[in-house]
Amino acid sequence: MSEVIELTMPVDPDLLMVVRFTAAAIAARAEFDLEEVEDLRLAVDELCVSLIRNRDGGRLALCFTRDDDQVDVTCRFVPNASDPPKREALDELSLSLSLQIIDALVDEHGLGGPDDPETSWLRKRRAHATA
Repeated sequence: MSEVIELTMPVDPDLLMVVRFTAAAIAARAEFDLEEVEDLRLAVDELCVSLIRNRDGGRLALCFTRDDDQVDVTCRFVPNASDPPKREALDELSLSLSLQIIDALVDEHGLGGPDDPETSWLRKRRAHATA
């Protein structure tokens, strides 16, 4: 059975604790072990941080999908409608480090692509399914 949880929040590093808590609660509901819960929590945090780095304003829109043995997370940066569109130069070193951290913690991850650079996603599978 699939479960979808959506969370939208202002871009504010102080509010990322809400995202970490949500990720941990969903992983626990998926019966991940403690290490897997912590891995997902940290990976989701890093995913959000990589999207909001050098940003002012806007929102993060997250979608958590829990299936039997995995959790998928999609995170999108949504600028405020009143803000003029602008592109901040990405700090390639910071982005590379974020991707390495995420890679070590989850099974799969990626960016939205050239047409959707404001979205990132990840997938964490439970190591051992319960009977």
